[in-house]
Amino acid sequence: MCIAHRLPRVVGALVAVVMIMVGAVVSATPAQAASSSTTLCKGFSDCVGEGRTHSGYAGVYRGSFWNMRSGHNCTNYVAYRLTHGRLAARPAGANEAGSWGTAARRAGIPVTRTPRVGAVAFWRARHHGASSGGHVAYVEAVRPDGSIVISEDHLGGTFMWRVLRKNGGAWPSGFIQFPQSDGSPSGKLLWAQSAGDGGLRLSGTAGEPDVAAGQREYVVSVGGPREAAGVETFQFTTPYFRFIRLKTLRTRGATTMYLYALNTPGTAGTDTLLGTTPVTIS
Repeated sequence: MCIAHRLPRVVGALVAVVMIMVGAVVSATPAQAASSSTTLCKGFSDCVGEGRTHSGYAGVYRGSFWNMRSGHNCTNYVAYRLTHGRLAARPAGANEAGSWGTAARRAGIPVTRTPRVGAVAFWRARHHGASSGGHVAYVEAVRPDGSIVISEDHLGGTFMWRVLRKNGGAWPSGFIQFPQSDGSPSGKLLWAQSAGDGGLRLSGTAGEPDVAAGQREYVVSVGGPREAAGVETFQFTTPYFRFIRLKTLRTRGATTMYLYALNTPGTAGTDTLLGTTPVTIS
């Protein structure tokens, strides 16, 4: 089993959305294992001893990547691979492993049935041996017979490499072809609404592919883009990929709200407008 992430809830000006992201692969039946899946190695040291790399994950797996839960699990490992040696941004909605394919499609990221080296193989919930949370793995090789070689991690400390036979009983639901990022924050304004007495409540999500999980800076402008004269703006920080924020404003009535994620100074990329929406502040 493989658990992706669990966020605590913070009450007050910053309210973190609790996100339980579960991704798992359960053992296939003996017939399936024999016909569609072959384990090449298990464990960091054993795999390295057989010439199959973990790409440095063994030394840092207790850290969080893409704000996934740290340690042995499928989503944290794949997020690590997507941000080390390459640069890919986490799409909004990529929470538990089984959600990655849908989240990628919604973000305009190519999702295909054709494997490619460097693609992310994903299993929807309960598809071909996956649990209710799904599973993700990293495609290391595509063989001439159409089979693929994957590396993956699981809750419980089982890092492994496997060969999956084409269209067999362990074959993934699809493959996500993540594009190269320029390092800019990536995310989405989810919603905004009046909270009464001048209050604005908003929710958004963002990450930065070339920065470790941690504090993220946002700017909100009300009444126009942040560079426009006379608009009301405020800035805040949150460590969470998805958040809810409450702020009391001077502005009243029908207006437009803009949410920006600020690029971390000294890193590649630029500030990103995550979205804009009309809102009436009462």
